[in-house]
Amino acid sequence: MWTTEQLLAEAVGGRVGRRFVGMDEIDGMEADALKRAAEQALARPQASEFDPGARPLSRRLLAAQWTLVLDSVGLPAEPRVLELCAGGSDPVVVALDVLYGSRATYATINLNRKLAAELMDRARGLDLQVRLIEDDAQNLLTHFPRGSFDAVCFHHAVNDILQTAVAAKHGLDTRDLDWWPNERQMIEWMAVEHEAHGLSEVGLPELRAILESAATAVKPGGTLCFDHWTWHYHLGLDWFPGALFNQLIPMAREVALSLTTPLVEVTPAGLDRQWWMVLRKP
Repeated sequence: MWTTEQLLAEAVGGRVGRRFVGMDEIDGMEADALKRAAEQALARPQASEFDPGARPLSRRLLAAQWTLVLDSVGLPAEPRVLELCAGGSDPVVVALDVLYGSRATYATINLNRKLAAELMDRARGLDLQVRLIEDDAQNLLTHFPRGSFDAVCFHHAVNDILQTAVAAKHGLDTRDLDWWPNERQMIEWMAVEHEAHGLSEVGLPELRAILESAATAVKPGGTLCFDHWTWHYHLGLDWFPGALFNQLIPMAREVALSLTTPLVEVTPAGLDRQWWMVLRKP
């Protein structure tokens, strides 16, 4: 669907690049260094830990990828888009602002208060209309009626849904905690749960409920868009369940395609289906 050169052109100097002018050191990097950093950031598993320039470039490249994906799914001229479990990450926000500006309406259901505040800070100054709801994504349909959205986005969110469910089993409230210092513990609990039950008792039921609600909240003809990735560095850690994290999109695909609400996969040609998934509601 894209080449490294196309994504770099969008992320540096292009529509996405203009969003980040003055916010990082990327615009001052030489072409060879940019290409090397982009190759690391776009690798799956991602290798961006090994080049200092790859981490900020990764943020731009994610926004560039989401810009091209959302541009490909046929959203209307004034789209209504929901993002679940965004945390503090902004590629969907940037993509919508780049494509539609004030013509788009963006809502996010975001449970962790600190990360939600980071997202809103990143969205400050955009033309995009942004609404934040601090709640668990399982309560989606208490906030929006069926058929409210043209698209529902899950940017690196499947793992967060699973981690939150397992954390709740252990009595850990993820609303107010500092996410990153606690993430290893949540992942270790998730690994134990996966080893014991394949997440069938805790994790997959919550994921199924959220995907069913998302499929209900999207309009006929609308889409559900997912991405995920892992870092090469994490795969070498003895506590990290790399085999599980490398298969989260295939796992989510199996759940999504067995929902009560029918969905059809329309992932654009050229996207790696291990890390991306686009579903359409007939």
